[in-house]
Amino acid sequence: MNKLVVITGATGTLGSRLMQYHLEQNDFVLALSRCDHKISQFKTKFPNVLWCLGDIRNDLHGVLPTKANIVYHCAALKHVNMGETYPSQYHDVNYTGTMNVFNHIDCEKFVFFSTDKAVLPINFYGMTKALAEKHVLAIKAATNRNIQVFRWGNIIGSQGSAIHGFIKQIEKGGVNITHPDMTRFWLNIEDAVQFATKEEHTSDNILIHPNIKAAKVVDLVAAIAHCMGSIGYSNPDADLIVTPAKYTTNIIGIRPGEKIHEHLKSDHDYCIRSDTAQQYTESELIALVGPTVSKYLAGE
Repeated sequence: MNKLVVITGATGTLGSRLMQYHLEQNDFVLALSRCDHKISQFKTKFPNVLWCLGDIRNDLHGVLPTKANIVYHCAALKHVNMGETYPSQYHDVNYTGTMNVFNHIDCEKFVFFSTDKAVLPINFYGMTKALAEKHVLAIKAATNRNIQVFRWGNIIGSQGSAIHGFIKQIEKGGVNITHPDMTRFWLNIEDAVQFATKEEHTSDNILIHPNIKAAKVVDLVAAIAHCMGSIGYSNPDADLIVTPAKYTTNIIGIRPGEKIHEHLKSDHDYCIRSDTAQQYTESELIALVGPTVSKYLAGE
């Protein structure tokens, strides 16, 4: 049976991929964004979607339906440094906005996307996500509603992705790194969508992709430079002689709210996988970032 699917933050990378998936399933998709410019652009690409202009912080009556089969809550403010500067905005969007959507729509399944920064948070962004996690999971425990909380790190190639920023810096010949040992968790968008749309998630726990791994930021930058130096890059396992793009590394120091290492779970979390901090190999990193680098350099 066709489903009514509501997606907030629908013009973002994850939201738009979820739209595409459910349209392929012949579901009816209602997409919310607060950016009229992006909606006008996406209407051409997704003409069969019902687009709604609105802000999750506001009264949603007349904007979103009060019943749906599935709600994917993707809308969020996500930049750590901006959260430290504008904490009230991050609270209003990431916590109050989440609960506003949750309380407005009576749905069969509510899907909330969280972040590794919600684990033992030291920045305001992570704290707002942790608060929303705790609240929806408390309701799940009390009511047995179908609520799924996904927690992951950085999505490769997403809007505002560090990958695009590093490409621009490499092109200019110098890359700013906050700390030489800093690591982050990375996952490509295809794996994220495939995991989030599985029907068999029945666990009461926070859901973490079983294959997500970490990598040093300096190693990620080296992988990007490798791909930029490989003209016609397609197969990272091929026996190619590659001259990586040249750049210098500038260590600028950790910014407010940053950790050297993130975590996917704490000792107090109930998650479906243990946080073993697996690391990507060099070849895995090249394979991970290669398609994004190629698309960016091709102007896509």
